[in-house]
Amino acid sequence: MEKSKHKANDFHIETVFDPYTENGNDTFTEIYQRYLEDDEKAIEKDGLLFYKALQITKLFIHNKTSLEVVLPREIEPCKDCTIIDENGNRYEYNGTAMLNFKGEIPEWNSKIVFAILSLPEKNGGKYFAKLK
Repeated sequence: MEKSKHKANDFHIETVFDPYTENGNDTFTEIYQRYLEDDEKAIEKDGLLFYKALQITKLFIHNKTSLEVVLPREIEPCKDCTIIDENGNRYEYNGTAMLNFKGEIPEWNSKIVFAILSLPEKNGGKYFAKLK
């Protein structure tokens, strides 16, 4: 998928990885269903189970840049944990983006996490695991 950009004064989002979106009108319910059907949504490497990101975006807020990585909740990120990708990059976990819903909360909301991570040292990966 082609990178997309959204701007508003001191806020900017750039889509980096979006393997489950087929068109701009997809709902996250559709994206999550495609993720569930993916036979390569998790891989094992060096004794760790790595989960494929549903989406990765770069967030630019007030001259600070971070990654928002949508991952299955099984990764269980926690305060002061380190996330690693399949390329060996280590990421500082900076918390979770919170979502607000009007009306019914979608089922996928309890099954994924919108993790805010530091930027990678080198070429960032697409699969992520939590170091223990």
